[in-house]
Amino acid sequence: MLPLRQERQSAPSASPVTTLIVANIPTATPAPTVTPPPASVLTFDESADDPMPQINDRLALGRSFQLRGNVQSNYPLLSVSVSISCAYSENLFYPYTQTVTFDPNKGVYSYPLDDALTQEGVSLDSLVQFSELKTGIHTLSVSASSTAQAEPAEVYRTRFYVLSDSWDTIQKSDFSNNSYSTALAFFGDTDAFLYRYQWVDGRYIVADPDWENEYITDFDCVPNTDPWRVHKLAVPYYEEVSFYLNNVHVRVSGTNGDSGVLALYELIDTYNGSYCSRFTSSRQHISHHAFGTASDVNGGMGANDNTKENIALINSEVGDYLVYNGIKTEDGVSYYDYAYNGESLIWTFRSIPETVVNYILYELAFYRAGFQWGHYYVSTSDAMHFTLADNIRISHDGNDGLRKVFEYAESYETRQ
Repeated sequence: MLPLRQERQSAPSASPVTTLIVANIPTATPAPTVTPPPASVLTFDESADDPMPQINDRLALGRSFQLRGNVQSNYPLLSVSVSISCAYSENLFYPYTQTVTFDPNKGVYSYPLDDALTQEGVSLDSLVQFSELKTGIHTLSVSASSTAQAEPAEVYRTRFYVLSDSWDTIQKSDFSNNSYSTALAFFGDTDAFLYRYQWVDGRYIVADPDWENEYITDFDCVPNTDPWRVHKLAVPYYEEVSFYLNNVHVRVSGTNGDSGVLALYELIDTYNGSYCSRFTSSRQHISHHAFGTASDVNGGMGANDNTKENIALINSEVGDYLVYNGIKTEDGVSYYDYAYNGESLIWTFRSIPETVVNYILYELAFYRAGFQWGHYYVSTSDAMHFTLADNIRISHDGNDGLRKVFEYAESYETRQ
């Protein structure tokens, strides 16, 4: 008799069968590919036979000029405009702008400037009256809009002169502060600075283009500014000032914190221009900017405004509170070390009081390159102004001057 446990032992069972159930999942429909419409393209084609005016063109005052050329668009045009401005003119005539428009339903893709098939029934050529333009250097721009470019976009730009037949010439009597002799000594030749001109507006004039092309040139002085427009005889002096601005380092610490070691050009917040044909604000004396021998820097700083009050302000800030501590070195870089011990001022630039920024630029760069400083005018302080050929009576290293640095770490090859 088998043991009970063995009686109850059942026969081995078969291996389990796995059934695969496949769900009937519908296939997703792929999303259609959307092709974006082409971007708006607006262009201007000049006429080969009748080109637009160029910078070398001298249009006669009171004379007409035919506008030719073709505006093209890959979408229906909505408008085409011509706008003309005049440099240094505050005449309310400018900007002089004329516009023609188009019905988008008519699908105008190309517009010749002399075509009268516009919603106004006239052409741009007939609307723009060059005979009404004033004396000066003009900038003309063509702009267009389309159904895909509602905001007008500029498609062309050019510059040109409008001049009369009547000329004035800069005279010896136009110079203030007896600076004619200083200018003559600098230039050596009257042709280099006594040029013909015509009045534009206010104190501004337009120089004889032939003189300007001969003597005024672009100079890359420091990073982050446009080229400086200067007289070609002044270029060696600007080369030297550029050397100092780019290679000299400075540090100012004290009440307002610590500027850290900075390249001198980093103290230039704004470059406000060099060559500019104009008289002084009185219209009685010629400005030395008119010769390309003066530059304005940091004109947005209040201490640099051309005012009588800034004489005492800068004299006190620099003379009483700015201390020069000599040449020091940090991480292998030599720098001129200053400390400012005055009251904490709100207006600072790179942690340096704005009242002393242009003084440092003059002391360490412009003075060494042979420039005079507008702060040293007798009756006013024009601290943004650095000039070569003026006759400024106060000397930087004289009894009334503010000079603090008498030994320098850098050397520059003497001008040839």
